Order: sequence, then structure tokens, then C-alpha cells
Amino acid sequence: MAVAVIAAAAITACSAANDSAAPLHKGRVALPPASAGPVSTVGCLARRINGPLPVWARGGFHPPGVSIGHVMGVRGDIVAILWGGPKTSLYAPPRKDQNNKILWVARLPLPVMSPSPMTIRATLNGTHLIAGRELPYGPGPSSVNLPAPGCWTLNLSWAGLQDQVDLWYTAS
Repeated sequence: MAVAVIAAAAITACSAANDSAAPLHKGRVALPPASAGPVSTVGCLARRINGPLPVWARGGFHPPGVSIGHVMGVRGDIVAILWGGPKTSLYAPPRKDQNNKILWVARLPLPVMSPSPMTIRATLNGTHLIAGRELPYGPGPSSVNLPAPGCWTLNLSWAGLQDQVDLWYTAS
């Protein structure tokens, strides 16, 4: 019961705040981490974990070891918590009955009084297709819609930090 209450509260927060990531402003580019590189379809799907969140990302989740779909950043500085089914929860184009909800939790908390935007430079693996997004208040609840299905490598930059996640978007 407590898991359902927390999950409902988080879904509501994701819906209310930042319904869609704003396009990235020109001139602002997130630099890829040193370990950046293309990821195969199988590798992209393998990065998703359906299990307990890292200890530092469990705030507000009860019980603390609840199993939830998430993808860890390559550097371990951020986690993308995915809302939806156990196999996939992100769609391109977005489904009419389900948003592409991602709760971004950074390992280091941001100062409350001076939020820093999070820029996203997304590349569809195996193509030259690039999409830019900006979350004006930094990591937190969001809907990140990308233009095509497949494995997307997202280079993230916020508050002087950088990390990278690979997210699978299913054709809707």
C-alpha cells in the first residue's frame, strides 16, 4: 500500500512539473563523458534495471528497497527512474494515453535557492539524428520526448556535472 501511495505521488509530480522538456537553446551543448560511445539495441535494453534504486536515490520510496525500472548514469552521478511497464515505458512518438515520464535523481543535491538547468544532448545510436532538450530546473520530474524509436544516448549536463544514460524508446 505504501509503495502505491509513493508511486502515485511521484507520477503526479512527474505529470504536474515539466510536462515536456523544452528544446535545448542553441549554443548550449552537453559534452559527452570520456566513456561515451554507441550502444547496441541489446546493450541499451540491458542497461535498464528493474530492481532497488541506489541508496542515495531512495528518498520518498517505501519500502526503501522497492523494485522500480531505472537506468544508472555511466559515471554514477544520476539515475533515470522510468514510470511504466517492466519492459518499456518510453515511446516515440509519445502515446496519447501515457507520457514519457522520467524522474531524474542526481547523486549530489542541487542548492534549493539557485537551480541549474539540465541540458540533454540525445543521439539516436547508429544514426546522425540528434535532439536537444533542456529541463529548466535541473534534475527532477520530466517528460522527455524524442523524435524516433530506438536506443538513444543522452549526454546530460547540470550544475557543472556531466553523465550519460542510454534509454530505449519503443515505437508507439
